[in-house]
Formats: sequence, C-alpha cells, structure tokens
Amino acid sequence: MTIITKKRLIAAGVLSALIAGNMAMAADVPAGVQLAEKQTLVRNSGAEPQSLDPNKIEGVPEANISRDLFEGLLNTSPKDGHPIPGVAESWDNKDFKVWTFHLRKDAKWSNGEPVTAQDFVYSWQRLVDPKTASPYASYPQYGHIVNVDEIIDGKKAPSELGVKAIDDHTLEVTLSEPVPYFYKLLVNPAMSPVYKPAIEKFGEKWTQPGNIVTNGAYTLKDWVVNERIVMERNPHYWDNAKTVINTVTWLPTSSEVTYVNRYRSGELDMTYNSCRSNSSRS
Repeated sequence: MTIITKKRLIAAGVLSALIAGNMAMAADVPAGVQLAEKQTLVRNSGAEPQSLDPNKIEGVPEANISRDLFEGLLNTSPKDGHPIPGVAESWDNKDFKVWTFHLRKDAKWSNGEPVTAQDFVYSWQRLVDPKTASPYASYPQYGHIVNVDEIIDGKKAPSELGVKAIDDHTLEVTLSEPVPYFYKLLVNPAMSPVYKPAIEKFGEKWTQPGNIVTNGAYTLKDWVVNERIVMERNPHYWDNAKTVINTVTWLPTSSEVTYVNRYRSGELDMTYNSCRSNSSRS
C-alpha cells in the first residue's frame, strides 16, 4: 500500500509518523523542524459512517473516524502497529486470567471531566447488552471475559460481566480462561469508553455535534451527512502536546475514481491509492 500526501501539508520530518497509523495525528517533532503555519488535513473516509458511537460502529469508515475521537485502554503504535499505552499507562495480569489496568490520572473527556475505570465498565456492559444491538457485541467473546456468552444470550444481566472498577484509576477484568493476547484486543474502537451522561441525556442523538463528549485527540465540530465530518483538536486530551494536526476533515467518497480525482484536484490531502500517476503530484 502506498500513501501519497501533499508536501505542502506538513514538514516531511514528521510526515511518516502522522500517516503510518490513525493515532490522533500525533508525532514527536524533531528539533529544528519547522511546521507549516496551517496544520489541517482533509482525507477520505470511504463510505458515509453509519454511526460514531463506539459501541455501534461496524465498518472501516466508522472505525477510522472513531480512533480520532475516542481512545481505549491501549492504542496502536504508528511505527510498528503494536499495542501501546492509551488511557491505561500500564497493566499487569495474574496467570493471563485476571488483568489489571492502571489508568492515567490526566486522562480527560473533552468537557474536562476525568476518564475513570467506571467509564470502561459502563461502555463494555453496554457493548454486550442485547438492548444495544451492537454489531460488535460478540467481540469481547474473543477475550473470554467472564459471563460474556450468557449476557449476549440474554441469560445474565450486563452488570455481571467480568469487569469492575477497583477505584477511579484501576480497572480489573476477569476472564473465564487464560488469554495471553487479551491486551491486544483492546485497541479495537469498540472497546473504547463512552460518556454515560451524554447518552442518558441525548439518547441516540448523543453523537451529534454539540452533544458528543469524546476522550480522544479530537472533538466533533461538524457533521453534514454525505458531505463532511470536521474534527478539531481536543485541548483536554492527555497527549495534546504531541498532536500536530489542528483540524481534520473527512470527506465520504466510496468511488475509487472519484476518490483519486478529488485528490488530484486538491480536495484531499492524502490518498491510499497506489497509482503511479499520482506520485508526481505528491
């Protein structure tokens, strides 16, 4: 896969760190590198996202956008794709069955409220609750979290899921069998926390601009269906100092031909298309 970008966007010294992954457009800016005055990025989302609710997303477009708005316990390294600390700054386990995650005390929601272990408890319980009808309700089954099968089958209440908040910054997850790779599952956007007060207040409309509360590097400024999604830098994000791009705009373009043409015309700043004819325009 070849990623082609406009050189005018940012200094080349930090370009690879930004586009290697979808990690909040964050990078360590090398000493002496001067960034462009205007730090914006316009990119293609593919199809129009069906939802921005982490517990209800399903496709690639939703997942990519969600990673900019929400952050789970772990994130993905833009360098090698391996799991790295996200909201959890560290974790440990006992026989790969009882996992304990230690949350950052400076992790905050976009409204300034702290992100707590209870936020993850609520989100994961909501994810597997049959009432939520999440396309990814079965995902926690890969981790064999205690009682997940019974909850999905409607035989037990979501509150019986094997996850609990020891305190505001300590989350304990109990599995029904040893799962050495459990921590790797937590980079999936479906395992991100969601803000309970917003959901209780706005219901299905909680992901609309003005209603949504996020904990990732960006907040939602504007969403015009089938036209654009605009996100702005979240000043409350714990790693905001390393966020380079101030504004990210996603344009829904499912047609590859239209996608490439929008890049060539300058509407898009980057493309995953590997057409050689585009390389001269980077």
